[in-house]
Amino acid sequence: MTKKKKEASDASMSKEKPLILVTNDDGVDAKGIRALADVARMFGRVIIVAPGSAQSGKSHAITFSSPIRLRKIYAEKDFEIYKANNTPVDAIKLAQCVLLKEQKIDLLVAGINHGSNSSSSIFYSGTMAAVIEGCINNTPSIGFSLCDYSANANFEAAKDVAYKIIKSALENKLPENICLNVNIPNIALSDIKGYRITRQAKNHWQEELEERIDPIGKPYYWLSGYLLDLDKGEDTDEWAIQNNYVSIQPVQPDLTAHSFIKTMKKWKFN
Repeated sequence: MTKKKKEASDASMSKEKPLILVTNDDGVDAKGIRALADVARMFGRVIIVAPGSAQSGKSHAITFSSPIRLRKIYAEKDFEIYKANNTPVDAIKLAQCVLLKEQKIDLLVAGINHGSNSSSSIFYSGTMAAVIEGCINNTPSIGFSLCDYSANANFEAAKDVAYKIIKSALENKLPENICLNVNIPNIALSDIKGYRITRQAKNHWQEELEERIDPIGKPYYWLSGYLLDLDKGEDTDEWAIQNNYVSIQPVQPDLTAHSFIKTMKKWKFN
């Protein structure tokens, strides 16, 4: 086989593999995204497009008042890494609308997040916002989070979990408008009891704003807080994590309260 024919054959084989887009909100150099990319490479051609710096808590923020940029920082056969500036959703838009515009993304995976994205944290998460952005654009999408905020967290058990869930998602095919939020307890693989299909716990964050004084005497505020564990149901993401199960939660971008539409139609507006 000539060199040109071999190159053409290799290119054709690469295109036949599933194309998997990997992103996060902890930044392109985070340990978690490299762990997830290692797993994704077992299934197909992998492209990482992620923010150049940590963007936790950015939710679904997008940039339209300043430029957004994309830069390739690494490439080998079937694996490329791109650094995007600004938010996780900006990174997905650059991947979908620029870098991979002429290609079909077979799966989008985000994470592995350093810290859980259970309960109401899903509303603030840049990782899950990237997943929902993929879902909005009809790309099967899954977010993975490990309940360990440490930059040097151990992702070995999480990699095994991610492998099984990605394999199942590729085999079973996620329907349109449904994505997955996966939260993994921070324990050894042997201690994980199994997998639970869960709902979002109805908890919320108790916000605390600590007032401090800057060097010129003016006040500023530092946001902190804790999650109020109000939902005691045993079918929630929080219950699963606390009881050593992997939580798999189906999520939909549609925020409509469909059950209330019929009631609201009875309201009078005159």
